Amino acid sequence: MKTLVGIDRIKEEKIYKFLRSGRIGLISAVSGISSDYRFTVDIMKESFNVTALFAPEHGIWGALGPGEKVDGGVDKYTGIPMHSLYKDLLETPGKEAEGADASGAIGDVDIIVFDMQDVGSRYFTYASTLFCAMKTCASLGKPLVLLDRPNPISGKVAGNCLDMKYSSYIGMTSVPIRHGMTLGELARFYNGEYNLGCELHIVELLNWHRDMYFEDTGVPFIKPSPNLPTMDSIVAYNGTCMLSGTNASEGRGTTTPFTSVGAPYVDPIKFTNELNCLGLDGVKFTPALFIPKFSKYPDELVCGANLHIYDRNTFDPIRLGVSLIRTLQKMYPDDFAFRQPAKEGAHYHIDLSTGNTDVRDGILSVDEIMDKWTAQAEKFEKDNAKYLLY
Repeated sequence: MKTLVGIDRIKEEKIYKFLRSGRIGLISAVSGISSDYRFTVDIMKESFNVTALFAPEHGIWGALGPGEKVDGGVDKYTGIPMHSLYKDLLETPGKEAEGADASGAIGDVDIIVFDMQDVGSRYFTYASTLFCAMKTCASLGKPLVLLDRPNPISGKVAGNCLDMKYSSYIGMTSVPIRHGMTLGELARFYNGEYNLGCELHIVELLNWHRDMYFEDTGVPFIKPSPNLPTMDSIVAYNGTCMLSGTNASEGRGTTTPFTSVGAPYVDPIKFTNELNCLGLDGVKFTPALFIPKFSKYPDELVCGANLHIYDRNTFDPIRLGVSLIRTLQKMYPDDFAFRQPAKEGAHYHIDLSTGNTDVRDGILSVDEIMDKWTAQAEKFEKDNAKYLLY
């Protein structure tokens, strides 16, 4: 049976009357789409008084790259004033946003509506956008209506919980890397565990189960950001995105982001053989040569491996991410490096994304890291089951 997302159910009597009671500020992006292929902003405009749009990272229409500044102004396609929730991020995407909640503009509306497709990862900034929006709504006494969407990589939980010492815009709360929640469930978690006090209304999914991947839902797929164009890239993202904190490419700037990895110093045959010898479940590797057009090594030949995920249920992207880094360290000790902090006293990007120093400090083996992180994921799943809706 086809899954119905929040925007499909917007005309249910109770929430419909509530939304017609005031000026609407809509936090959305190009992934905000109904099951009949209509954009959320268009549906909302037909029935409600939408007076402001709020854009996350990548902008309302999903055209901007990671960390690029999102400017405000009147959106040329809808004619609605648009405000950035990402305008003051510093150069490094792991930095905190200054003024990213656009509290002044939120103060000029009566109700905030949130509808964006998450990817099931702590790294992905849409969850941070939600957290900031809830904090601001609470401080201003504004209700937030969240139109829920599926977690595209199922409800499986994996990876360590963020040490709050490393909280940043690519991980603001202590959830596992693969958090296993929908954004509606995360919003309940934020209110419950961080005492935000946000007046929260959730338009729930229908016909979604925690073992479903996105293709199982029947919901239209629109890439949630420029570098996540396919479900394979989203499935691999929790692992290969760890390379963002290194001098190895995670495939950004190519047509296969997050499913192609490498560096100019890598021998693709030897590297691929080494990875296949690890016997990682659900994935195989073939040699890859690619030339990124942006991000790391633009217009340079990069050598490495392509990922072929053949069984999502057994594939562990987080083990893959840690294994990739340890393999590069082992094979290319004089070439591989972690990206240095943006300034003195700042944290390493790898620590911000992984949420601690386990990967960078090199003390623990892959198995030891995974045992430690799995224990944290299992505890989180047990302790926070009360926030689940499905």
